[in-house]
Amino acid sequence: MPGDMNFFVLKWELEMTIAGEVIQAQAGIIGFDTTDRLNPATAKQYYNKGYRFCVRYIARDGKSKYDDLIETEAQAIVNSGMALMAVQHPLAEGWVPTEMMGRSFGSGAAKFAGDAGLPLGVTVWLDLEGVKAGTADIAVIDYCNAWFAEVAAVGYTTGVYIGASPGITPDQMYWNLKTKSYWKGGSSAKSGVPDDIPHRGYQLIQHIQNPGKPNEFDSNVTKIDSFGSSVMWVSESALTS
Repeated sequence: MPGDMNFFVLKWELEMTIAGEVIQAQAGIIGFDTTDRLNPATAKQYYNKGYRFCVRYIARDGKSKYDDLIETEAQAIVNSGMALMAVQHPLAEGWVPTEMMGRSFGSGAAKFAGDAGLPLGVTVWLDLEGVKAGTADIAVIDYCNAWFAEVAAVGYTTGVYIGASPGITPDQMYWNLKTKSYWKGGSSAKSGVPDDIPHRGYQLIQHIQNPGKPNEFDSNVTKIDSFGSSVMWVSESALTS
């Protein structure tokens, strides 16, 4: 009987995910990230413009002010021919991380990725930016690793977006963070975004078009890192550049 119960629980979990295949991305695929909700028509418009994947936002808790990713949208994106991943909203600039926050927000990331129908194995990203100057590096590391632990425990692949003022050094990003996926933000190296992650490299590179203007747009391109790994996303099929 316990085995039968496990079967039905697993079957229920699978039925809650959107239709698509979790696959490893090839290099050179161009996509975008956005806080705007898509529908079948807008998703297809992006596909027709040459974009082949989308990174959409999910909440930290139940109080998000944004139109975050939902299941019908996720299915529409995949049905358009684009692949899909998720990233969690960052806090406002000047925040101070703690391990407890990492556990809380990581739990939220896992929940909201699941609520949006993302199948297990997809890369879910922590957005690391805007850390208050002078914050102890161990606080940043503990926050990130607690977040990764919560997301990985559910079965998602973890990744970290490195934006301006991440609060730790490139060496710490590689040696101390318990993730294998790194996303380079579009801010300059002067803001704390390293040109590369030591030894490993990035799996995703962001380019910010028209920064700070109403028509600002974030495009991204996939890479294979130095260890032969790349992002994991949900897609109808394998994508080529």
